[in-house]
Amino acid sequence: MQNSTFVVIDSNYRTRHELVRALGTMAYVVPADSLEELGGRWPEQGWLLVHDTGTQVADTQRALREAGQYLPVVPYSQGASIAHVMDALSAGAAGYLEWPSAHDALQRSLETIMARKWQGSATSLAQARAKQRIDLLSPREKEVLTSVCEGYSSKEVARTLGISPRTVELHRANVLTKLGVRNVAAAVKLSVEARFESAPTETPQSEPSEMAA
Repeated sequence: MQNSTFVVIDSNYRTRHELVRALGTMAYVVPADSLEELGGRWPEQGWLLVHDTGTQVADTQRALREAGQYLPVVPYSQGASIAHVMDALSAGAAGYLEWPSAHDALQRSLETIMARKWQGSATSLAQARAKQRIDLLSPREKEVLTSVCEGYSSKEVARTLGISPRTVELHRANVLTKLGVRNVAAAVKLSVEARFESAPTETPQSEPSEMAA
C-alpha cells in the first residue's frame, strides 16, 4: 500500500487538508484543488479521492476517459444516502467514503476498498481500459461494432441500418482508429474484454461475411 499514491481532489482547502492528514500515514498523498492541477501527470498506482459535490466526480471520470487513463475514483462526502452511494458505484466508482470521520475508521474503509479492487486487478484493469475505448465510439459506430462482433457483412449491416455499404466501411474504419486496433479481430477481442453490449440490431438474412480481419 505504501507504493500507492492518493490524489485528493477537493476545492475546499480545509476539508482537503484534513483528509490529507488522515491519509498521510497510509501512502503518499497529493492534494489538488481540481484535476487540472495535475497538469496531465498521472501517478502510477494512483487513487483519486474526489469530494462528491456538484459535478466534480462526473467531471473527473470524464476527464480520465478523455485522457485514456484508468485510475480508481473514490468519492467522499458526509451523510450520503444509500441510494446516492449506489448510484456512484453504478457509475464506476471504486468505493465510497464517509468524511469527515475518525481517522482509523477512514483508513479501514479505504483499505477494504483497495483490497477488493486489487482482487483480480489485472482483469479489472483490462476491462476498464477496454470500456474507456468503447466509450469513445458514437452510437452509430457502436451499432456497427455490434454487427462486426456478430460476424455480419457490410451489405447486411447496411441493409439493417438503412445506410450504404460504403458508409458502413467508413464507420468500421473509424471504429478501428478510435479503438486503437489494426483489424476487426482485435476490435472483437477488445469488445469481449469490455463485455460490450449494445441495443440488438435486426437480424439480417445471412450472406457470406465480409468482416473477416
